[in-house]
Amino acid sequence: MENEGLKALIEERIEDERRAVAILHDSMGKVDNMVIRLLLDQLALDSVKHERMLEVILRLLEHPAKEQFEGEGEELRGILERHVEIEREMLEALERTVDETGDGRIRFLLQDMISDERRHHALMRRAHELVSDGERARDERWWDFLFRYSRLAG
Repeated sequence: MENEGLKALIEERIEDERRAVAILHDSMGKVDNMVIRLLLDQLALDSVKHERMLEVILRLLEHPAKEQFEGEGEELRGILERHVEIEREMLEALERTVDETGDGRIRFLLQDMISDERRHHALMRRAHELVSDGERARDERWWDFLFRYSRLAG
């Protein structure tokens, strides 16, 4: 597929994702069942994530050789350090809480959150390592990080 055709297709998919989010949010307001609302919200969050991924694809099509991650430096390092600490604290609190509940529904939700928080914590620690590395991380190293450590499609 030629670049312009792919670009048009991606732009259409972005609009589809935006429409999906709007429909899901509208539907959530019409549903009283909290489990169904939670499922609809999770679908909406996935659509937002997909929209962002499609936007990255557009940027890659427009600037295929551009280094997207250069020059983040000290500010990003500080942000990642704070986030690593926040994730660690959240993980510890959730693990204490899940051990104290006997309700299977609550345990299920907390365990799912713990799984996400563990993954987030590992991602933030690895991203911090890359940013803190003495040499400036190149675009290829960030893509390698994304391929290895991120579960964008999960």
